[in-house]
Order: sequence, then structure tokens, then C-alpha cells
Amino acid sequence: MQAQFSKNIILLLVINLLIKPIYILGIDAQVQNQVGPSEYGLYFALFNFCFLFQIILDFGIQNYNSKYVSENRDLVVQHFPSVLGTKLMLILAFVSVVSVAGFYTGYTTQHFQMLILLALVMVLQTMYNYFRSHFSALGFFRRETYLSALDKLLMIGIIGYWIYVADQINIMLFIYGQLAALLIANVIVVLLLKGNFQLSVSFSFQKSKALLKKTFPFALVFLLMTLYTRMDGVMLEAMLDDNAESAGIYAAGFRLLDAGNMLGYLFALLLLPMFAHILKKKDEVLGLVKSSFGLLISISTLIVTVCWFYGSEIIYLIYPAATEEYVDVFKILMISFWAMSASYVFGSLITASGKLKIFNWIFVIGIIINWSLNLLLIPKQGALGAAIATLITQFFVFIAQVTLANKLFSLSYAMDYILKCFLIVGTYFAISYLINTQLTIYWMVEIIIIAVFSVVISFFIGFFRLSLSQSEE
Repeated sequence: MQAQFSKNIILLLVINLLIKPIYILGIDAQVQNQVGPSEYGLYFALFNFCFLFQIILDFGIQNYNSKYVSENRDLVVQHFPSVLGTKLMLILAFVSVVSVAGFYTGYTTQHFQMLILLALVMVLQTMYNYFRSHFSALGFFRRETYLSALDKLLMIGIIGYWIYVADQINIMLFIYGQLAALLIANVIVVLLLKGNFQLSVSFSFQKSKALLKKTFPFALVFLLMTLYTRMDGVMLEAMLDDNAESAGIYAAGFRLLDAGNMLGYLFALLLLPMFAHILKKKDEVLGLVKSSFGLLISISTLIVTVCWFYGSEIIYLIYPAATEEYVDVFKILMISFWAMSASYVFGSLITASGKLKIFNWIFVIGIIINWSLNLLLIPKQGALGAAIATLITQFFVFIAQVTLANKLFSLSYAMDYILKCFLIVGTYFAISYLINTQLTIYWMVEIIIIAVFSVVISFFIGFFRLSLSQSEE
């Protein structure tokens, strides 16, 4: 299983590192540069408003489905129709709730139109993720890998045309481009899925009720995670009377954090079904935890140290009109990225076990911490205060998840493994500091040198020496 994970995660990272940075920097960031922080800040706030209700849209079905199908691969044909029918009913409920909530929130007609379109973007995105999840759950990890960046590739083509060829981008065209790309991606993934089993849909309130009862703990996990990760943008727009400018500044840094967070999410896509498949084999579970965390900590630590020492260069390259506030917010958010990404390993293991009661309490406390800190810090420090609140919350959640996972599965780590983790963090930071302060060459070249040194160190420590011998199922 470790060999299978190693081979597929490397391919997954390569594909996504080729495509998604182009989307983030060449499409999403350019949209904000052209429409301005206020208009994009409004888009960001409305998107997060919709995201707060996404529990209705998925209700834990994707994670439950990955776990169930991984454990019962021969029952997928009987399982699929009722699950799809339930998701379609949830889509109607989601759009209805967002519409009613938006109306009573007092959004203008223009804002309300944008809100509904963003709700449809989320509908298509969750359907695409649901269809895709069957490939990894059934053991077809390579197909899941190739599909992981298809939606962003299509967005690059469609929205990129409006930005660089037609030169007429605005926030509404940006949303329409996302809708078109996701619609095409859904058609493609459904056609591919039909090659593995017969697709059908059935509607049964009794079956849906039974399914939602099983998925509720997974839904609660998603809801609580959404609240403590997405409330910042909404609170900034609501608490500060600055025409959503602070929300736009926070969005500029959060976009890069969210882009980096895709790294942890990609790990989770593979880890959740793998953990579910080997859950009763303690040695294999520990081996997979150690290999995945070792690789993830190597990559995330490199990203964090580079962003800390070269934050100004990165921000001003992407956002020419940025200020130092953009840089400060970005640096703080990227430190929290380390904890956010590392949490995916232990969070995937806890989710796969289905032991979610204590897991949910971690997020409840995280929400209280995040909400309280935002109330305290946003009025005084604006976007920077929201970034500090995110940093503290993410590290609390990470430490709590590690503690819970180790207790649930009686995991123990040799002292040399723990020392290697600290060694990675310390040496990466030292190398980045020395190169940043002692060399005077072009900053991108300095980053390449840091990356090369970091990969070599990780290889000799053992975190990059992963077996690739096992073939895919």
C-alpha cells in the first residue's frame, strides 16, 4: 500500500503542480488584478457565504462514499443509484436555502444574481468531486490522478481566452467560465465512469433518510471545518465598512493558501480510501502515516520557508498594485498552511475509522477560537487580524488531530523519525535564511537553489526514498 501511495501521489503532484499554479496565478490572480480588490472582495465574500451552506449540498456523502466503496467494492452498482438520487435532492435544498438566506441578508439584485451563479458553481464542483471519488475508492488511482486537474485545465482555456485574447474579463465572465468548464468536466467524468459500471439514479425518501443518517457524522465534520476556515472572509466584509477592501486583501493571501492547501487535499484523496482499505492492519496504517506525513512535511515546509523569506517578491509579482499589508497577511497565512496541510494525514485516518464524535469536538473548539479571535482582532488589525486568527486556529486543530489519531490507533513513532521531522524544518529554515541573506542573485534562482538543497536533504533523511515497485490495482 505504501508503494501504491508513493507512485500515485508523485504522479498526482506532478500533474497538479503543472496545471493548478497556472490557474491560480495566470487566471484567478489576473482576474483580481483587472477587476480590483473591492469587486473581487465582494466575489470572495459571496463565495464564502455560499460555502457556509455547502453541508446541505454534500452532507458528508463524498467522504462516506469513499469509505464505503473502498470497503465494499463489489456493491457499488447497488449503492450508486440511491446515493445519486439523494445528492440531486440535496442540490435542490442547497439552492433553495442559499436563495432564501441571500434574500433575507439583504443582497441587492446584482449581488443576488452573482450569489445564485456561485451556488451553481458549487453544485457542479461537488458533483464532479463525487463522480471522481469512485475511481480512487475502486482502486483506479491512476484515473483519479488524471481527472484531478481536468476542471482547472478547462478553466485555463475558457477564462484564459477572455483575459488574454478577447481582453474583456469581468467578474461575471469569470463565473460563467467556471460554470462552463465544470459542466464539460462533469460530462467527461460521467462518460468515463460508465465504462466501469452501469449508471442509474433512483429516488427513495426512505433510502435517502437511511443514507443521510449514516453520512451525518461526516457532514458535521465538513460543516465545522467550513465554519472555522471560511468565516474570516465573511466577517471581514461584514465587520469593516471599507467597501470590502480588507476582504480583498485577505482574499489575495488566502488564494495562495488555498492553492497550497490543494497539496493536502490531494493527499487526502488517496489516503482516505487507502486507510479505509487497511484499517485493521496496524503496521500498514502506521507505515502509511509515516511515509505520507514525511513526504508532506518535506514539501509543505519548503513552501512555507520560501513564502516567508520571499513573500514580498511573490506578492508584488502576482499583484503589482499590492501594499505591504498584502505581504504581511500572506506570510502569516502561509505559516498556517504548514499545520493545515499536515492535518490531512491524521484527519483522513480519523475519518476512515468513522470515529468522528471527538473529531467534531476538535472543530467545535476551533470555531470558537477562530470566531473569538476574529471578533477581537479584525476591528483593530483588519485583514492581518483575520490571518493571525487563522494561524492560531490551524495549529490548535493540527495538534489536536495528531493527539486523537495517536490515541485511537495506539500509534507510536521511533525517536529517529521524530528527530527527522524536526531536522527537516530546522534545516530548510536555515538554508532559506542563509541563501536569502548571503546571496545577491535573482530571487527566483535563489528559490531554485533552496529547493534543490531541500530535496537532497529530504532524500538523505529518507522522506523522498519511496518504493515505486508495486503496480496499481
